[in-house]
Amino acid sequence: MARILSRQLAIGAQWETLIGLQKEPAEIRSLAKSRDASFFAVFDDGVGTRTAGLFSMSEEGNAEGAPEPYALAAVLGEMVDAPNVAFLHPDPEDPDATLFITLRDHRPEVDLTVPTRHLRAGLDQWVSEVDGPVKIVGIAPLCCPVVDVTLTLEEIVAHVRKEQPLDARLKVVRKPLPVRQLKIASVSVATIALLLTAGWWGWSWYDDAQQARLAAANRVDPVDAYKQALARAIAAEPFSAGASHARRLQYAIQALPAMAGGWRPATIDCNVTRCEILWRRQAGGTFDLLLSQRPNAQIVDLDNAREIMTPADTSAPAPGRVAVTPVANAPQALDDDEDDGDARVTPVPRTQFLRTAGARLQSLGDYGMDISLSMPAPLVNAPPGVAARSDVPPPIAKGEWKMAGHLAFMDSVAGLMMRAGNMSLRELKIVIDDSKPVFSAQGTYYVH
Repeated sequence: MARILSRQLAIGAQWETLIGLQKEPAEIRSLAKSRDASFFAVFDDGVGTRTAGLFSMSEEGNAEGAPEPYALAAVLGEMVDAPNVAFLHPDPEDPDATLFITLRDHRPEVDLTVPTRHLRAGLDQWVSEVDGPVKIVGIAPLCCPVVDVTLTLEEIVAHVRKEQPLDARLKVVRKPLPVRQLKIASVSVATIALLLTAGWWGWSWYDDAQQARLAAANRVDPVDAYKQALARAIAAEPFSAGASHARRLQYAIQALPAMAGGWRPATIDCNVTRCEILWRRQAGGTFDLLLSQRPNAQIVDLDNAREIMTPADTSAPAPGRVAVTPVANAPQALDDDEDDGDARVTPVPRTQFLRTAGARLQSLGDYGMDISLSMPAPLVNAPPGVAARSDVPPPIAKGEWKMAGHLAFMDSVAGLMMRAGNMSLRELKIVIDDSKPVFSAQGTYYVH
């Protein structure tokens, strides 16, 4: 149940992100009805995401003559300049409870009053789930860490009375009109509709003629429509994730140390934008040793840590760099094509693709790798009856490719993509163990 502290600060809201599938007042009314809320406040994080705080409390909490209440979580979002904030403060109405309010990515999230004995566990759990630093403000009990910024309820009330932030002010949820008022409104609308119908029938013939004239003027040539649809489909494809992207992933993975302070990489999972590395502790490894060499690593448990790596700006490794492959006498990669620094995906004739990349995949399969190609399907189907026209662009089709095998052959992915020029990489996974380190890669190829 929500309540008001210091006669002006409302706590205990349920904060919901507005998704914008309908008008904001209608969405707020729908959320308030499902959560039995009578008041609300809307907070904007500054980048376009709006969050509604729903308060379930009696009308007495906003009685006439009392100061206008403000949502405490929203006021904190304006007062504290940090993306992730945890506010702790003793409950002025209960000596055994503590106010626990959080903001994640500038948006209110937790808005509770919790028993002080449970506060530390809740705070630690929330901090572990947040990506990035957390600023603790308020007045913390002895069981919790020291606050970064001391902030009291009296200081917050003083800020509210001085600034009067409109977004944080509580507003009453609009109730549906009573049945009698709905009937009156319906009769009024029906009367106006009848008056307008007479004029509409008089102009209907003119409207039909205008619509026919506009339809003739706006008739779209099927080839132009096909070109536009094809351009939109091409723009949505990951043409930038080609051979150069695969090279950058390869360089970033090869630059990883085989051991970092007694920890070694166990799995590496890469997509188009980033790689997630799971570090596993070996004998003698400690948290301090790992963080001294991999400061961006995040501890998962006693034996595992996670690190997010962005290989976009990775440069080529120096000659002789030792890769993460912990296997002696590993076979040489089958492809050695050099990266031109800006290789993008370009559709090629299907016959050319089969003679270059297809033949190379066959060779890789002979070496024991698992390979596959799916049948290509058109990005956009050409309209029927226009195939004979000279201005119809050649159709573009795409298919899926997959490759998996020993980690020593990982260089073959970028080499194959550089040789073909029409392949994009969607996913690259590596699993490293003492018996057989392996990798798997998959993506899309484009032909016409």
